[in-house]
Amino acid sequence: MFLFILAPIIGMIGAALIAFGAWQIYEPAGFITAGALCLFWSWAVSKYLSIPRKTVGGGDD
Repeated sequence: MFLFILAPIIGMIGAALIAFGAWQIYEPAGFITAGALCLFWSWAVSKYLSIPRKTVGGGDD
């Protein structure tokens, strides 16, 4: 549950910082960088969270 809350926050903060640095050099690069990082982070987190987890005890035999 903690990862569901923490993952988007870290992704957005990291994307904002990197995009801001690129924006300081060349404005359109900041927007492209931010968009690409947000898309990648969203994809990576959704793939990670969709992996089935093994449970201890219970379940079908």
